[in-house]
Amino acid sequence: MSARHRTARRPIQDISGGNTTDFSVNEPMAQMIQDESGSHFKKPWHRLERGRRLNRLRAFTESMGAQRGLKAQEQANLLALLMKSLDKKILNSKTAVLYDPEKEEITEIKPLVMHQSSTGEVLFQILDKTRAVTFRKRAPAATEDTAAAAAAAATTATTV
Repeated sequence: MSARHRTARRPIQDISGGNTTDFSVNEPMAQMIQDESGSHFKKPWHRLERGRRLNRLRAFTESMGAQRGLKAQEQANLLALLMKSLDKKILNSKTAVLYDPEKEEITEIKPLVMHQSSTGEVLFQILDKTRAVTFRKRAPAATEDTAAAAAAAATTATTV
């Protein structure tokens, strides 16, 4: 086998010049990152990024599961429903989701309704308020009374 088609490895050269400073132990930078990481969930619900909202929804389903004694499948169904509702922008408003920034947890999701089937399985539903279509009311058309009054005024103006 010839060395013609082989890639020659070159030895790695240290270009740092003997610098032995470890940049991973930068205390002010580490403190700043630590401070920032603690304040991500301290914002109101409508100011949280999507990933952080999903994180809080997961925590909410886990707490609901612990409170209500939900099965793993019921928790998974609840999480799937909440994620789908978030994608449909049903849970984007601060009126739909009551979120406590101090505790960093969801206290209530207003459109969420729980049903229990005859088999004992818990079913979840999000009530979506359908936006009713409203039409602008037009000014009432000239009725016969106003048309007759206008004609009478025109005849009296020409006779005088």
